[in-house]
Amino acid sequence: MEVNISAGTLTLQIYKGEDRLHELLGFASRENQKRGYLFVSKVLGKHIPVKPSTMRCLYQELSKLCGSGQDTFVVGMAETATGLGAGVADSLSLLKNQGSVIYQHTTRHELDSDIWLTIDESHSHAVDHILYQPLDELHDNILSAKRLILVDDEISTGRTLFLLAEKLLAELKNVEELIIVSIVSWLDADKKQLFETLPVCTRFVNLIEGEFTYTPDDAFSPTLPDNIDKGICKDPSRDDLGRRGIKLPYQDALVTPEQHKSGKWTVVGTGEHLFLPFLIAEQMEASGADVLFQSTTRSPILPGDAIQHKVTFSDTGKDVVNFIYNLPADRKVHLICEDEGAYDSNGFARYLKQGKNNV
Repeated sequence: MEVNISAGTLTLQIYKGEDRLHELLGFASRENQKRGYLFVSKVLGKHIPVKPSTMRCLYQELSKLCGSGQDTFVVGMAETATGLGAGVADSLSLLKNQGSVIYQHTTRHELDSDIWLTIDESHSHAVDHILYQPLDELHDNILSAKRLILVDDEISTGRTLFLLAEKLLAELKNVEELIIVSIVSWLDADKKQLFETLPVCTRFVNLIEGEFTYTPDDAFSPTLPDNIDKGICKDPSRDDLGRRGIKLPYQDALVTPEQHKSGKWTVVGTGEHLFLPFLIAEQMEASGADVLFQSTTRSPILPGDAIQHKVTFSDTGKDVVNFIYNLPADRKVHLICEDEGAYDSNGFARYLKQGKNNV
């Protein structure tokens, strides 16, 4: 099938999950000269708002495809898959006969901690990924893990995941199996063969599988905004939200304000901070609230196709812009930042307070 977007034409060959393509995936154009197309997940809670229960069903489906097993270390890819990775790890930890599950995600934030390893994502507008040394109390569990699971929402070439797997397997000597998890995978046989060079057996878990070609429109010539957030964030960042690891299932109580049970809500996480906001949205939905979930992002995407609405905002004291896409106009917003102070400095909060939405 052919999909026409502003940037050009995508020609898709779907080998698995064709009946679910439109349920799970949309398409858009990046504001990025490196790669013009973008596959937009409809169930990720990132660029398109989605019910928390729908997200949980996705997590459960992918975790069951992984299967229960021995002690497992799960790593999600920043920025888009930090919530997906945590959700898969959380649902995996609840499976019968599953050993311990530790989750950690790569980050583009600077922490006051030692760096474990770094990789680059060459096609992204922000290429650097950091994986910090895990929290001390998780260190032994990670080193003894028998299974390594890497999670990304969509895999095009597999290069970034291969680099991460190669570096992690050099450190984790007890791993016996590698599982690559994604919603959609475009890896052909040659790209999959690269993973056969790794020292452990590799298995791929996904819901859609196929190949694609992209024909750019010669008239399409995007440029990144001058003030895009493409480096490592230098602001003080918390390290207890997955950047240095978290043991699952998540045990801490999350309090839902009573007033959230009435009205229509969108819970919004910020950037890499997705998992705890998702759990709050899930709790709200379980209590009877009409709630959707999504998050802000650093990624510049052009309006059109799957991106129907775009809000651009900047943080106080930072000459960089962030975005939120497809924010419903008919809902109140519950914005959940990493720190209480971030709420006052977040440009998106100021946008909401200007009367665009109730917050």
